Parts: sequence; structure tokens; C-alpha cells
Amino acid sequence: MNYNGAEYSSMATILSIIRKIVLGKNRMPGISQERKVVSVTCAFCGGSGKDPFGIMSHLSECCVCKGKGMVKTLSPYRRCAHCSGTGAVKTLTCTACMGKGVLPISGEDTRICPVCGGSGDDQSASAMYCLQCRGSGIIPAK
Repeated sequence: MNYNGAEYSSMATILSIIRKIVLGKNRMPGISQERKVVSVTCAFCGGSGKDPFGIMSHLSECCVCKGKGMVKTLSPYRRCAHCSGTGAVKTLTCTACMGKGVLPISGEDTRICPVCGGSGDDQSASAMYCLQCRGSGIIPAK
């Protein structure tokens, strides 16, 4: 195909607009919008791969990472507000992050959840996570 100068210029403009939309030039600084799976240390067992509470046995494998010491999550992510990144609420696996200690976040602007005040906890029962923010402590700013 042969393009004249005007056609080439308009195509370049369209491509730059698409690139801005796809790459997200208006995203939060320091947070990649690229959603890829990454491995993080299991918060529930601290990376040991063993049951941290020794309920069945001190040799039992971790119920979250299945003994591997690492779990997979989507990037970008942040520490779970409900369990404070420990992966456990009391001696139970955190229901917000499922014991991983982190929750995936979107790259959009956020604000502190008005229902839980950023704690990630349900005000009526501390062992339950906030239904508004699903335990993350933040919600979209929109």
C-alpha cells in the first residue's frame, strides 16, 4: 500500500491515540496496569510451606500454598487490609485474600472505603470482611 502524507499523518495520530488508551497514560504513577500473574511469598505460612498453627501436625503442609511457599496473584496488588497482610484472621484463613496476604488492585484512582474506614473489616463482626470494599480497604474513586 502506498500512503500519501495526509493519510500517513492521520494513521499515526490514530495509532498514538490507541497506544495512549492501551498503555494508559492517565494511570496512577508507579502502578502498572499490565495485569500479569506474579508469584509472591505465601503470607499464611510465611513461605515455609508448613501449617503455621500445627493444627493437624507440625509437619502438615500449608493449606494456602500447598507446601510450595509461594502463591500466584494478579499484578498490581496491595497488602490485604482485612488480615493486615498476614493471610490469617485469628487462626482461620483470611476470606478476603484467601490466605495470600495480598489483593489485586486496579490501576484506577481509589479512595478509602467509607463503610470500614480502610480497615477491611465488617463493623458488625470483625472476623468478616467489609462487603463494600471486599476487604481491600479501598474503593474506586468514581
